[in-house]
Amino acid sequence: MEGSQREDRFRALYDLSRPLVISYALRRARTPEDAADVVAETFTIAWRRLDSIPHGDAALPWLLVTARHVLANMGRRTDRGHSLVARLSDEFRDAVSASVAPQDERALIATRALGRLSDRDREVIMLVAWEGFSDKDLSELLRCSPAAARIRLHRARARLVDALADEESTEKQSSAERHGLSMDSANLGTQIAEEQPT
Repeated sequence: MEGSQREDRFRALYDLSRPLVISYALRRARTPEDAADVVAETFTIAWRRLDSIPHGDAALPWLLVTARHVLANMGRRTDRGHSLVARLSDEFRDAVSASVAPQDERALIATRALGRLSDRDREVIMLVAWEGFSDKDLSELLRCSPAAARIRLHRARARLVDALADEESTEKQSSAERHGLSMDSANLGTQIAEEQPT
């Protein structure tokens, strides 16, 4: 491929795919800055391997598979030290969830349920729910038959339903414990007040 043809093809691929690759990276990277790095690295690889990228609709799955590999490599490079961040994030989430509106509480429960899934299940669900992939798109991205992709999606959804039920049960129990603690505190306060000499 000549230089000008190569540039034209890359520019067309970049213009068409960039918003979807950005969206994909933003939903999976730890920070927007990491997402920007993923997008830049993905298109750098695409430029180097332009002749390997399939034409037409198959180009997007190729780019997303590349972005997934870039994310995985980034994760391996930065995993050390993230346990403290994760613990602080959990504490912050728990503190916030005590005072959120009901619709926000449902969103937190759904987020926690997604977090309980394996990376593989979460990826399949996000590709369909957030990226809007069809069975055919999903099968191309996962490099399996459409039937196998549907089975993986069905199983991932079933595990998500179980995780949601567990999270809702945990949230109800936690809410009941918080409510019981506040009632005990109120009763203790009343008892102390009654015992004060008049």
